[in-house]
Amino acid sequence: MPAILAKKCACKGSFLDKFVQPALLISLSKGECYGFQLVTDLENSGMVAGDHLDPAGLYRTLKRMEEAHLVTSRWDLEGANKPRRIYAITAQGWACLEAWKDTLTEYQNRIGHILAKIPKQRSAAENAMCSGD
Repeated sequence: MPAILAKKCACKGSFLDKFVQPALLISLSKGECYGFQLVTDLENSGMVAGDHLDPAGLYRTLKRMEEAHLVTSRWDLEGANKPRRIYAITAQGWACLEAWKDTLTEYQNRIGHILAKIPKQRSAAENAMCSGD
């Protein structure tokens, strides 16, 4: 009898949080925007797992990206009722996005090889023969 998989299992893509960085860079490559716009853009983009991002986690990622000089931010004090932080991609962020393109292309190739090697599901009788039962 197959084991029931947990909702947050790596095999279901729940631990692909590192893909948030290239997804953010792609969103910012279209132009600067504030955090809530980024959350909405990523949730609607299909680039990240799930349809509800953790905004606090996203802001932590943006902070790390800013510390790494991949993005910059500034406060918009006039555009809304309350101040908002506006994010933009930097030259280093563009270079990082190009590196992500190469890396993701390589991942895609490796994933293709893995997918090609995953066998079709075998019957219980075949499993019993292979396991020595």
